[in-house]
Amino acid sequence: MRAFRITAAAAFAAFALTLNAQDGLELYISFDTDQPNDESGNGRDGELVGRPDLIDGVVKQAWEFDGTSTVINLLDQIFKDPDAELSIRFYMKPNDMNGQRIIFDEGGAWTGFTVRIFDGMLQFATVCCGADHPPPEIIETDAPDDGQWHEVAAVFGQGKMFLYLDGIEADMAETDWEQLSGHGQPGAIGNLSPGDTAFGGGRGFYSGGLDEFRLYSRMLSANEVALSVSPAGRLALAWGEVKSRGGASR
Repeated sequence: MRAFRITAAAAFAAFALTLNAQDGLELYISFDTDQPNDESGNGRDGELVGRPDLIDGVVKQAWEFDGTSTVINLLDQIFKDPDAELSIRFYMKPNDMNGQRIIFDEGGAWTGFTVRIFDGMLQFATVCCGADHPPPEIIETDAPDDGQWHEVAAVFGQGKMFLYLDGIEADMAETDWEQLSGHGQPGAIGNLSPGDTAFGGGRGFYSGGLDEFRLYSRMLSANEVALSVSPAGRLALAWGEVKSRGGASR
């Protein structure tokens, strides 16, 4: 009976995290169709440039970015002025990791938030706040090149940055800034937004699969990142994990 109570508590906690996945959700693009429609309810549909291929994704369909022309221009400054917390999470399956491959960018070298692949490294940078272009804070880990889907989360808040790969903290750093400031540049997925990035100048189209992209105006917790926010099979996955630990016996 005690083991069953533990199992039920674990499943309830997983369900609570599922509900919490909507808190602070500013943008959600599922990539299930050929248009970058925002499914968060906030009306932030993107503008598509290029013709991505629809491929099998982690949940339903995903997009294959061609690395030469495909980009989603978000047409809206999503992080606020000031913005003390910001997080993104998504699934990726990169197929070209040479040079600069920008996955998400908002802002620029004055104040910005950028995730990219650069010569085989998955990197996350933030910078704030000055016209003299202060040096960015950069954290990184090896980008997976096994041809499989991997979940990435980049989290900023309270003067700290975290980079997660497949639910595990891969790198973190403390920054010289407690918050990000306004910048006047809308965001982009698949290349840089107008101007430059938190890393500095230079464009670079992402090449590979993307699925289930979410952006939050808050910090995602380590517990949230450890559980997929995919809308299908979340609770079943949580139960399966508990059972695999032997907690399902009564």
